[in-house]
Amino acid sequence: MSENNGIMPASLADRDLYREQWVDKAVEEIKKHKYLNPLFDAAFKAFLSDEQALKNFLNGVFNDERNKIESVVIKNPEINIVFPVVKPFRLDIRAKTSNGFCINVEMQKARPDYFVDRMFLQQSAFLIQSKYEWDQANFGDMPSNLTDEERAKREIHRYEIPPTYTIWICDFPVPRQKSYRGDWAVRNKEGLTLSNKVKYILYDLTRFNKLYEEIKTAEDRWLYLLKHAGTAESLPDFKDGIIAKAINRLLVDKASDKLLKEQAKDMVMTEEELDYLAMLKVRARDKGLAEGRDNERTSVALDMLADNEPIEKIVKYSHLSMEKVLELKENRAAFTTR
Repeated sequence: MSENNGIMPASLADRDLYREQWVDKAVEEIKKHKYLNPLFDAAFKAFLSDEQALKNFLNGVFNDERNKIESVVIKNPEINIVFPVVKPFRLDIRAKTSNGFCINVEMQKARPDYFVDRMFLQQSAFLIQSKYEWDQANFGDMPSNLTDEERAKREIHRYEIPPTYTIWICDFPVPRQKSYRGDWAVRNKEGLTLSNKVKYILYDLTRFNKLYEEIKTAEDRWLYLLKHAGTAESLPDFKDGIIAKAINRLLVDKASDKLLKEQAKDMVMTEEELDYLAMLKVRARDKGLAEGRDNERTSVALDMLADNEPIEKIVKYSHLSMEKVLELKENRAAFTTR
């Protein structure tokens, strides 16, 4: 998120014009770099929203030679579920693999409040959408005059869900995660997994510190590029043609005007980011007000202690707790006896 140096105009028309001016400035800033920064949505999608690149990345993530992904179909990122946010509910990358995995890959640059709650909400919507599409593919074209066998089959699979895996790539410390990768699932106290069909794979780029010489796997290669592309003067393609094409899509001098504009918009305040900024301002203001009230109450209590007023009276008029007043009295006594 990039802060604007000024106050956002109040009127909608003025604000839109103001934002467009900052978008133009952001485009000029982008042009000073060799590569688009894939930690912002537009470049991230350009980098990985290619079926060959995504397949390569996912095989690196799952690293399962016995169940290797042979192909990937990238799907519409829209989720047709009501979601209480300002912007429409869209996933960054949504795909289905040849082995039946429903995949959501998310790039998250800034850590929002209730990040884990957001993951659960998004995964829930993603799971419901995936279940709906799975049902449509398997039972959507069934005739109205079903046989008992057809009805029985539909009933058996009524609550069956496809494997839905969410991959979050985070440019901030992931809570309760000590390594750059965390594999999360619903488990009981003994560590037994309730289901292997719902998984969260969280990458913490702030903890991914492998040097070029240490890069060994496909997973390492993609994470290395994601972390360094925004500031690099050159990027290694690791002698991989698919990766070379992905890097080529990040080259600023080859980016379309549309992509540059979309990238710039990601770097300028969105409605969601304005809400976030407003929340920080309100918190700072409320903290300042609270500190001011505490200072004023402490001052009243100290004046009344100096006049030897009863403790109960000081509590009543200062609005401090009994424990706080007694602490002030003890500290004052210690200070005056020095």
